[in-house]
Amino acid sequence: MIRHPLKLEPIFKEKIWGGRNLERILGKPLPPDVAIGESWEVSEHGEDVSRVCEGPFTGRDLRELRDAFGEALVGILGLRTASDRFPLLIKFIDAQDRLSVQVHPDDAYALGHEGDLGKTEAWYVVWAKPGAKLVSGFSGETGLEEVRQAVEEERLEDLLAWVPVSEGDVIFLPSGTLHALGEGIVVYEVQESSDVTYRLYDWGRGRELHVERALDVLTYKPTELPKTRGLSVEEAGGYRTFLVACRYFALERLEVFSEMAGECDGRSFHAISVVEGEGILIYGEGSLKFAKGETFLLPADLGPYRLEGRFVSLLSFVPEVSEDVVRPLKEAGYGPDEIRSVLRG
Repeated sequence: MIRHPLKLEPIFKEKIWGGRNLERILGKPLPPDVAIGESWEVSEHGEDVSRVCEGPFTGRDLRELRDAFGEALVGILGLRTASDRFPLLIKFIDAQDRLSVQVHPDDAYALGHEGDLGKTEAWYVVWAKPGAKLVSGFSGETGLEEVRQAVEEERLEDLLAWVPVSEGDVIFLPSGTLHALGEGIVVYEVQESSDVTYRLYDWGRGRELHVERALDVLTYKPTELPKTRGLSVEEAGGYRTFLVACRYFALERLEVFSEMAGECDGRSFHAISVVEGEGILIYGEGSLKFAKGETFLLPADLGPYRLEGRFVSLLSFVPEVSEDVVRPLKEAGYGPDEIRSVLRG
């Protein structure tokens, strides 16, 4: 058993398009004089493995703990999703400048060509400057040769679908979707545990491109339902908003005014990142204080818990979609079309 919450130390990534907004918006203690583009909050990918920074498991990393505790940490559903690694990679991204236009392969292609998983992911917009926008797919139906020619002639921008975004928007990006964050956006990202990215276009910055593999895996039809704001359910002490769910992950927004109950019942861990305010976690054997910008992981066998305070957090886990998403939304009175707006993939 591993019935203690795990507060995790972030892994900061310097990027040419990064900045200091993770410090300004989320209060993260960034290293000085460095443009930080990403903060990996929960990771067991390659050499980037999250380490516990508080409590009885301080100093131990997520790989050690998964090897030691297995199902008790990740849950039955987590093991089904990925038996050889922690199933999700969770990060914050600061796009001070535009990211490259890129695409991720599906699992079959990535395993065959890269020896890694593919990547389906979702973004929650934590902050965006006025007029901010991002790329999600193509503006119209296109094809391989038209896209190849546009890349060669450095006019791919003409084919892109630009989506205006503001705080609270959610973008679901299944594998094969061309995408890019525009400048002036901070997002929370939940994804499969993979770092396979094919860069198709980079705004003339001269970095390596992966054109042929990108063309192999692209979805050439326009993206349907590029963004959502989810469906909210009022609970005692706050609101739970179901943002997006697919077979790899579910993402919820918890807005807590006083307290809210939860439970890790053995099926999946709960990963919680705080984006506003502060509070305290009450669980069977104790309590844990948390504040804006921090992430903590609740093991699958933690049992019932309670969140107290005034804060907004994002909760990611591996779902049983019909039970964890469809049932509570039906009980709240949402109809089939509304529920489908949350379910993806």
